[in-house]
Amino acid sequence: MEFLEFEKIPKTTFSMSIADSKTYVNAISQSIQPDKLLRISKLYPRLNIEWLMVGRGEMIRTENSEEQDTRPRIPTSVAAGSLMGFADAIQAHDCEMQPVIRNLPAYDYTIIIKGDSMEPKFEGGDEIAIKKVTSFVEWGKTYVLDTRDGAVIKRIFDDGDSFRCVSFNKEYPDFNVPKDDVFGVYKVVGLIRI
Repeated sequence: MEFLEFEKIPKTTFSMSIADSKTYVNAISQSIQPDKLLRISKLYPRLNIEWLMVGRGEMIRTENSEEQDTRPRIPTSVAAGSLMGFADAIQAHDCEMQPVIRNLPAYDYTIIIKGDSMEPKFEGGDEIAIKKVTSFVEWGKTYVLDTRDGAVIKRIFDDGDSFRCVSFNKEYPDFNVPKDDVFGVYKVVGLIRI
């Protein structure tokens, strides 16, 4: 890999830092999974990710390079707890900007999951990519609701004046959130599991 030679990074060092495998660098030309791309961008910030993915631009990012396309990681966890809603409480400067993961559908933010109510599909510590819904909700799909009582991730269903929230983990009972208590509805469009 040209970047490794330029930076004088041994292939085994690179592979072990990205995938805990000595052979990962040999498979990188076939595809890069989103979790690996995120790890590469964090460990090797001088590497232009767009160059790596599609060969566009310069290999090494410089001070004069065009700003890398990023999205904010909301600095709170999404759970079924009582946390401050992120729509009103969190500003852009509070968020850590993360490189866009191009293998995922378009998204607005990422946020980390806390707890086990959505297992086995989503685990505590997973990072999800979310996109604000402006019109159509697909009932029964997984969404993040930014509510008066905190941000929750659940499968949602229409229940008149409220959303019925359903966990994947059957140990957690369904509950309702009044629609008037919801600041924003965000569809889960991607999962990053490291």
